[in-house]
Amino acid sequence: MARAGTTRTLTADRVTSALVDDGVRLVRGLGAGASTRTAGDASLMITGVPIPTLNGVLTVRPTATAADVGDLLDVVARHNLPHSILMRPGCRSELVRLAKQRGMVKDDPLPLMAVLLPSDRIRQASHHANLAIRVLDPDEGGIHAAIAADGFEAPLEMFEQLIPRPVLAQTGNHAYVGRVDGRDVVTAFSSTAGDHVGIFNVATPAAYRGRGYGTAITARAVLDGFDAGATFAYLQSSPAGLRIYESLGFRTLETWSVWVTPGQPPH
Repeated sequence: MARAGTTRTLTADRVTSALVDDGVRLVRGLGAGASTRTAGDASLMITGVPIPTLNGVLTVRPTATAADVGDLLDVVARHNLPHSILMRPGCRSELVRLAKQRGMVKDDPLPLMAVLLPSDRIRQASHHANLAIRVLDPDEGGIHAAIAADGFEAPLEMFEQLIPRPVLAQTGNHAYVGRVDGRDVVTAFSSTAGDHVGIFNVATPAAYRGRGYGTAITARAVLDGFDAGATFAYLQSSPAGLRIYESLGFRTLETWSVWVTPGQPPH
């Protein structure tokens, strides 16, 4: 049964707005050097982490104009950071021309996925016979960073910069770690605010994949968000994670085009 005030309509507009709000919260925790800005129906987030999709412009609505997106790109370009444009379906063709004029290249598309109140599948998946999951204290962010870096095969410094103590200490933010036989094998990060919980940085090092650990820790993070008052969960999936999230009941609301500055790792 739906909670009071819960709508059964989960639109891409609603979820995109939640993502923008969570980006603003993240920037507050990152402090100096990070910022957000809006222009018309476009939004800019700068984290300072040298990953294009963490310093870029999102077309919050398909009506975003090339002029507004271009103005925001000028802002991030002055920071000399790899950056991106995330384009929702239905955006004007002038935005593609703008990306090409800026020398940007097309990267893998990015599905926007969401699920309403948890199903039995999520509740069952959160219990893994061999996996002990716990929430990290704000001072333990290094554990999350180390597992995420291993799982994504990325520099440790990137995740240390992205999830510092002030971010973990924010109300509604949680980093999770799963252990098997005394070894850390999986991690995830969640951010719960208002009616939603966002799921990020689900990572399992290669040696421990294919055992359901990522599914279990995602389900646990979703359930904790719902227990805290969220009515829907959302995430953005890599191609490798798509089936895992679909098995939990997440559905793709829409798929975004991604344009990034060349010569930098996109993820």
